[in-house]
Amino acid sequence: MLQKTILLSTILISIFSLAQNTKASMQITYQMNLISDSLQREKVKTAEFILLCNTTESVFYTKEAKDYYDNESGKKGSSTLNLINSSVGAIPRFPKHRESVHRNEGKTIVNTDVGKYIFTYEEPDLKWEILSQKKDILGYTCRLASAITDTNDTFFVWFAEDISIPDGPFRFKGLSGLVLEVYNTNRTIKFTAVGITKSEETIEPITYPNKIMTKNKEQYLEARKNYHANPSAYNGNLRIFDASGKETTYKMHERLKKINVFLD
Repeated sequence: MLQKTILLSTILISIFSLAQNTKASMQITYQMNLISDSLQREKVKTAEFILLCNTTESVFYTKEAKDYYDNESGKKGSSTLNLINSSVGAIPRFPKHRESVHRNEGKTIVNTDVGKYIFTYEEPDLKWEILSQKKDILGYTCRLASAITDTNDTFFVWFAEDISIPDGPFRFKGLSGLVLEVYNTNRTIKFTAVGITKSEETIEPITYPNKIMTKNKEQYLEARKNYHANPSAYNGNLRIFDASGKETTYKMHERLKKINVFLD
């Protein structure tokens, strides 16, 4: 309890001193659990995401994606990249999760992949209903809230009012405290905070090539629909093969379809 109090006090001091610049005050590590087939709930895919945030700005991504695109843009060195065979020769393997989210000036900007392209759009704000339930997560007392998204899906979140940062994973922001857990109604996707630390890293959005700025989210949803019907349309007709020469292009759009549909 004493360690928690010291950490919280240090974080709150950092929040107020760093709120006017692009330095983070906290880093939260989330584990994502994804069940792509509700009839096979024992098959759970996991991934680790990072949220760097202060009271006014944040960025949410996987380290794998950040390293990959930093390497692409020449910003700094990254881990060794895996190569895959394709119709144009050996190319770096895309990160499993390429999406990222940047919150700044009251706007939540999502970057997510459709084939080789990254589509960027602004997420509509969620309208939260605060519920009566409470529970502890990582030693913090959290309250339950729910919201219905613009695509008519219901999500539940647990947020810690003791950490007065209106942020959380992906689009789940705008409450009076930090979101530490998120899940949808049938629990096919879930984010859980597994670590909270003080941070002074720069909050810097990922720099993507082949980035398409949309006028609204509907343009992205239409592009994704077209991609599911014809995967090569957004890959420049690029075809992917495994080591034996068997085409595996379809796996790219199957992965996209499963995760992004759940997060709408």
